[in-house]
Amino acid sequence: MSSSSGTYSGSNGHMCTYETCVLRTSLTVENFGRRFLGCSRYKVGPKCPFFKWIDNPTCVRGNEAAHFVQQKMDLQRSELQLAHERERAATQVAVEATQMAEIAQDRAAKATERERKFRASSVQAKEIAVRALEQERK
Repeated sequence: MSSSSGTYSGSNGHMCTYETCVLRTSLTVENFGRRFLGCSRYKVGPKCPFFKWIDNPTCVRGNEAAHFVQQKMDLQRSELQLAHERERAATQVAVEATQMAEIAQDRAAKATERERKFRASSVQAKEIAVRALEQERK
């Protein structure tokens, strides 16, 4: 896979060189913080298998610390995901509350209109009754 000139050939014929490679940092528990060279096209098209460690292996204590850091990061991701879910739920509740308020306002307006019509018809009924009594007296 490698040659002495610093050129590396991937399985798909893609040629990697030190100039085209990207310096990356490992976030795995076993090699946390350890730097390596990888193909700059590793996420594009066919995968190039080029990989070369730059740093020496980390010590056991470093790996132990990395494990705790990874746990902390996982916990923070979980907490962030939970916060997003709560935010989505709160937004949904707010939307539903707004819809319910609009329905209540519409019903209140209809009830007010019914009451106005009832009062108007009551006034008309009273007027008719008064006229009927007046005509009876005549």
